[in-house]
Amino acid sequence: MKKPVKFVVVTLLIIAGVYIYMTQNGHNLESILNTPKKIELKADCSKIENLLLTSSTELTVTNLLGRTHNNVTVRITAYDSNNNILKQKNVVFERTLEPNGSLKKPVLLPAKTSKCDCIVLDSNPD
Repeated sequence: MKKPVKFVVVTLLIIAGVYIYMTQNGHNLESILNTPKKIELKADCSKIENLLLTSSTELTVTNLLGRTHNNVTVRITAYDSNNNILKQKNVVFERTLEPNGSLKKPVLLPAKTSKCDCIVLDSNPD
């Protein structure tokens, strides 16, 4: 009777130790229990063209795997030369993004934009 109780207590202590170690290294319970999702889409807005009154970039979303995506939403953030946020806007691609394909869309940004960052917010994979 004592051996199973010792086994359960030792197992619980090991689990508690792993949990404490992971939480002290920046994880929370949600990140410990969830498995990470595979990144399927990549967004790029690195080529900025500065014009007189505005700046423009071509936002490109690339599908890295073999699933079709609909209604892809990308957030683009424009920064000035001091890394201050000038503007954030969400861009929706309403066309279907085929497997291993890409979609492009021109986006207007403020004139003082020196760099931009973009991240995929949402999509409806099939």
